Amino acid sequence: MAACEPERVAPADAGCLVARDEEEHAAGLVSSVRRLAIHDGPGIRTVVFLKGCQLCCLWCAAPETQSSGRDVVFYPERCLACDRCRAACPEEAIRVDAAGRRSLDRARCTLCGQCAEVCYAEALTMPAAWRTVGEVLAEVLCDRVFYDRSGGGVTVSGGEPLQQAEFTAALLRACKREGLHTAMETSGFQDWDVFERTLTDLDLLLYDLKAMDPEKHLRFTGASNERILENLRRAVSRGVATIIRVPVIPGFNDDEKNFQTMGRFLAGIGPIQRVDLLPYHRFGEATYGRLGREYALATIPLMTDERLEELAGILHGHGLRVQIGG
Repeated sequence: MAACEPERVAPADAGCLVARDEEEHAAGLVSSVRRLAIHDGPGIRTVVFLKGCQLCCLWCAAPETQSSGRDVVFYPERCLACDRCRAACPEEAIRVDAAGRRSLDRARCTLCGQCAEVCYAEALTMPAAWRTVGEVLAEVLCDRVFYDRSGGGVTVSGGEPLQQAEFTAALLRACKREGLHTAMETSGFQDWDVFERTLTDLDLLLYDLKAMDPEKHLRFTGASNERILENLRRAVSRGVATIIRVPVIPGFNDDEKNFQTMGRFLAGIGPIQRVDLLPYHRFGEATYGRLGREYALATIPLMTDERLEELAGILHGHGLRVQIGG
């Protein structure tokens, strides 16, 4: 930009270029970037996981993305007992028990990150980092050849992308300028005027729908579903291509009443590409322990294929296309 000749650039163009430069320097707290993903939209994709979520679903498979700040993740199996972390911690939050095992006293930890900085075994990590739109875009573009060949693209996920809506919208715009297919996975729990700003440059909406009963939704996720359902209705009415993703949790939403109500609702709001039924799993259980948290659903059974087929049949009965698995 410094080399441009001002008299040869129209004011409107200059403003556009300045705005774009500022946009690419906008920063968001990114939990991780997963390349070569195949379950988060069509084709081969890069998934950008953002930090922060207003919901607290008991089955969340990515608890490290829930908080809006950075977290210390402790992998005790990696610990070499070198005690570099103990020497670095200003709060003396690294403990040693009678058996010589190290642990993190999270009541004392101030999340300064000094322990993670000196832990070369990566037993202590703080994986999230502030990254600009330009930095994330550069990583996304590394796999353009895979997107072109497979019909893939980039998916913004979380956490909850709408918690960092300005960054999400800026990243989606930057991706669309590069001609990439864009998708966003969201619970839809946000004010509509904020949500709406992310839709302009979005090709596909992956919308998590958990339960139709507001009281049950509140009990298992920490929030009512009223805003979620209304935002879904509005997004579909705007013609946004939408796939509904339903995590099927035994004892929470795997009953016929819930699926009949869901089927009627989805059939009545406009065209939905399909509904994905995602069977409950415990893939994130170990992460809760690494964050010093208990996993609340460790004892509930897994879903059976037969039950998933029955629930899919209910939605089929409302004229909806259903797929088991994402």
